[in-house]
This record gives sequence, structure tokens and C-alpha cells, in this order.
Amino acid sequence: MQAVSKIILIVFACDNIFMSKNGHQMVGVALAVMSFSWIHAMGYVWLLSIAGAIAAFFGSTAPDWLEISHAERDANGRWQRHSIIPHRTLTHWVPLWIALLLWSARSLLHTHGAPVLTGSAYAALMGFAIGGIGHLLCDIPNPSGVPVFLPVAQGRVSLRMWQSGAPIEWLEVLAFLASAVIAVVNL
Repeated sequence: MQAVSKIILIVFACDNIFMSKNGHQMVGVALAVMSFSWIHAMGYVWLLSIAGAIAAFFGSTAPDWLEISHAERDANGRWQRHSIIPHRTLTHWVPLWIALLLWSARSLLHTHGAPVLTGSAYAALMGFAIGGIGHLLCDIPNPSGVPVFLPVAQGRVSLRMWQSGAPIEWLEVLAFLASAVIAVVNL
């Protein structure tokens, strides 16, 4: 119980970082643990489980960095975020991430007896997709939402539960971390 209290204190102390890159990375750690557990539970060797776990961590921030963003100064000299792919459009499109997860999981299931490198690639893609879907789950409560039907801003769906950076976002991270603990216990 004392360990849980310490975790809650740490989360409260860090509540201003959610759902920033750090918040998504904390969720990524939980998703890495869950991906490892799921792939291992499917009967695959440790190497495949590790490949999936590492990819899940990077996938948890992928919808943002896949936009290929950079900073530019505006007319007033302030830095503004610009990206090649507009924010929360194609890289945040739910059907794309679900399709990647289903394809990679199906492909992984057909690698029993295949070279380990082949299985590792599919396990990594599956973990990456799990991380990306976790990112979208963290973004959907925000008023900006995520595109569900079309990969454009007009196709976004939002639960409108809180603004980015609201202290309640730590509950999302805590839920993912609790899920990771459950996945490890059931391993």
C-alpha cells in the first residue's frame, strides 16, 4: 500500500506533463509491458516479445512524430509548430492503426516455424500498432479528438472530457500502468 501511495504522489507531482510527450511516453512504458506479456502469452520466444515491447514504446508517441513537425518563426518572431502532415489527421486516424494491428497480429500468427527475424518484424509492427492505438486512446478525451471516419480534421471524434494538460489526465496514465501490472501478474 505504501508503494501505491508513492506512485500516486509522483503522478500528482507530475500532473502538468500530461498528455505531453512525457505523458505519452509513460503510457508507452505500460504498453511495452503489456505488448511483451501478450506476445509472450501467444507462445513466442523472448526475442519477439522484446521486439514488440520496444516498438510499443516508440509507437506510443508515433502519431505525433510521424507528422514530421518542425518549428518556424512567425511574423512576430514567436516559434510556431508546423508539420508536413497536419496535426491529428492521417497519423491519428483510428482505422489505419487498427488495420496495422490486425494485419501484423495475423501475420505474426503465421510465423510459427519461420525464421526468428521474420517473426520479430511482425511482433515489432504489432507492438508499434499497440503503442499507436494507446496514443489515440489518450488523445480522444481531449476536445481536439482524433479522426475516426476520415483522416481529416472534420472527421474527428472527441469525448470532450478535459483539456490537454488538465490534472485529471494522470488518471489515464494510472489506468495504463495498472493494466501493465495486471498483464505482468497474469504472465
